[in-house]
Amino acid sequence: MGCVVYPVLMLSDRSVVAVARCPSYEPESVAVAVRTVLELSGLLDRLKACRKILLKPNLLSPRIPEDAVTTHPSVVEAVGVTVARFSSEILIGDSPPFAGENPSRYATLLQKTGMSDVAHRLGAKVVRFEDQVVQVVNPASKLYRSFEVGSVVREVDVIVNIAKLKNHALTRITGAVKNLFGCVPGIRKGLFHVRAADDREVFAQMLVDLAASIGNTIHVMDAVIAMEGEGPSAGQPRQVGIILASADPIALDAVASTIVGFEPMSVDTTRLGDAQGLGCGRLDSIEVVGANIDELRVSGWLPSSGTNDWTRIPAPLRKLLKRQLLAVPVFRRDRCIGCGDCVQICAAKALTVGRPPTLDAARCIRCYCCHEICSSRAIDLRYGTLARLLGIHRLMLHTGQ
Repeated sequence: MGCVVYPVLMLSDRSVVAVARCPSYEPESVAVAVRTVLELSGLLDRLKACRKILLKPNLLSPRIPEDAVTTHPSVVEAVGVTVARFSSEILIGDSPPFAGENPSRYATLLQKTGMSDVAHRLGAKVVRFEDQVVQVVNPASKLYRSFEVGSVVREVDVIVNIAKLKNHALTRITGAVKNLFGCVPGIRKGLFHVRAADDREVFAQMLVDLAASIGNTIHVMDAVIAMEGEGPSAGQPRQVGIILASADPIALDAVASTIVGFEPMSVDTTRLGDAQGLGCGRLDSIEVVGANIDELRVSGWLPSSGTNDWTRIPAPLRKLLKRQLLAVPVFRRDRCIGCGDCVQICAAKALTVGRPPTLDAARCIRCYCCHEICSSRAIDLRYGTLARLLGIHRLMLHTGQ
């Protein structure tokens, strides 16, 4: 395993985020929108100098594109067609839990998400990040100074990080910053959730450190059909009708958050990334080009019940009742297929194999890894009686709206 040292990614005081309307996944509409945001953001000129390019979509689980769990194949293909004009080699890959570690399951995931067909039409090579791992080191990181990532991440000229706009139970939204977590191979990701459950800011800081350590990235976001509610895998598809692009992942997430009704600084990765110079999270420091975001704002966006703004709760009560106030995973017998993925990914060893699995609530650290990777939508996040009596669940649901 090699070791690569990469400097902190520093951006200018004012970042550019390009936004284009895209009412559907009809290929021509997507192609126009993708080219528009790449041109307006200045990223097209940067891409022209690259010969080996990795397209890194969100391929969380083997779900059809219409479920809005994964990056839509038409967006990935539009990016690929654009860069194919000057790139000599295009790669497509991600590292979803379990599927990435098993070649057969990975092939099934690629087929179901539409990525196999995209790769075939582009003449792109499909890569598995688990095949070879490299350590990236960033001595200037705030908390995590090294990460194991797929070696291909460091072998390409640039990574086009093609995120999907979705809610997330742990990070409020899954966007450009969170999508880079897929560069960490397989179930290694679960280990990071152990500390995160005790302090969610730790998890956000890890994501910011990872983004700074990888560095050689540009960012495109599929927000044509996003996911509200119980994202990142069990929510409801919601029409937003846009595609975004930026060299700055913090700014991109800030603009996307604003459009769906979240205050950007209520997203920990945005707040921390802005404070530490990874990018610009303040709208007054972001130049939005293309479509007018005030005309694109979505009303009544449903947040995840697993999202918690602990700063709104007094510290003594927060410490005493934390476990009772957090949403707990509840397993649905009618949907569970008994695959055991949730048991394997549980870093706290709080689950016992079964159909559905048995949860040891005392051991559960509320990291929601099980909820995130369940491809059968067999896990709900529910607040307990105490949270409902105190009205805490309502506070959580409406925070940031």
